Amino acid sequence: MKAIKALVAFMGALLVAGLALLGWGLYSQSGKMATKAKPPAIVSGDFGAVSVPLPAGAQVQQALVAGDRVVLRITGGGPERLIVLDPSSGAIAGSFVLTLEAPGPR
Repeated sequence: MKAIKALVAFMGALLVAGLALLGWGLYSQSGKMATKAKPPAIVSGDFGAVSVPLPAGAQVQQALVAGDRVVLRITGGGPERLIVLDPSSGAIAGSFVLTLEAPGPR
């Protein structure tokens, strides 16, 4: 009976030690998994003054950053448009013209 008690105590100690090692391993790995904020990209040179042509009567309604692009929402002076700019080069990456379709028969 003493042997069984000793065996149960030994296995209990192994269980506690195993859980302690598991907890320590998770704690030590959690620091490696934390994402660190990247510093902003450094532009090596100026791209100078960039002209974005807009039709008469148009105005910039909204400007926002989307990833590594700047999106301008243009209203007035025709259909609404989205102009996508590359801030590192100053070039127009693309544009979207938003048009309404005429309602068709149902």
